[in-house]
Order: sequence, then C-alpha cells, then structure tokens
Amino acid sequence: MPSAFVSLAGLDREAQIDLVWAAIELGLARLRLKSRGVRSLAAGTGPVMGKLDRRQELFVGRVAFAIPRVAVRVPWRADCLVQAMAAKRWLARRDISSELVLGARTANSLHLEAHAWLRVGETIVTGGDITSYSPFSEMAPLS
Repeated sequence: MPSAFVSLAGLDREAQIDLVWAAIELGLARLRLKSRGVRSLAAGTGPVMGKLDRRQELFVGRVAFAIPRVAVRVPWRADCLVQAMAAKRWLARRDISSELVLGARTANSLHLEAHAWLRVGETIVTGGDITSYSPFSEMAPLS
C-alpha cells in the first residue's frame, strides 16, 4: 500500500476529507500562481473579522494540519507561497479573514531567503517556525 494511504488509516473521516480539500486547494493555488503570477496574491482577501468563535478556531487548526501534510505529497511544487495561497482561499470560503505575509530571513547573508506564511490573528496557519523571518513591510529600505 502506498505510504500516502497508510498515514490516512488513523485519521477520522473529517480529517481525511480535509486532506482531500487541501490537495484541491493546493492544486488551485499552484494553477493561479502559474497563470496569474504574483497578482493572484491579492485575490480572496476575505472579510475583516474580529475574534474567531470556537468553531472557526477549530477550522483554522484543521487547515493548519492538512495543508503542510498534503503539500509534501502532491506531484507539483507546493512551497510556502502555494501553501499560504491555498490556506487563504480555503479559509476565505468559510468567511475567515487571514493575512498572507511575505518576508525574508533576518540574519545577514549573501543571498535572500524569502518565505511566505499565512496568519489568522496571532496564529500561524502555514509557514512553520517564522521566528527567524521578518515581513518585508517591517524591513528598512536599502540605501
């Protein structure tokens, strides 16, 4: 049995469905990025919301669980930007506002190490540990 299916065995039906939706959203995000490029980042911003209710918080957690697990198994490139775009659209369909953040590693280096992540309030939905990254909006301009 393929390893992707073995890992599904211990998950409940809702989590299995979430993994299918994650694959769909990742595929759509990849297509949007390929066909429209960076312009697609502005799409699907969603409504501005205040505090999330418990049901919404649980859904954010489900998206945060599913997207990175599926991203490493799809046969196309699903890097941090594609993951953030996919999660953003998925959350927007549930009227959950999120912010796609683009940034770079803060340590001095000879090359730029860019990264993208998605956050809902203070919760990082995609992008993993972002402690060594700063959003481009917070960086000082080059002189």
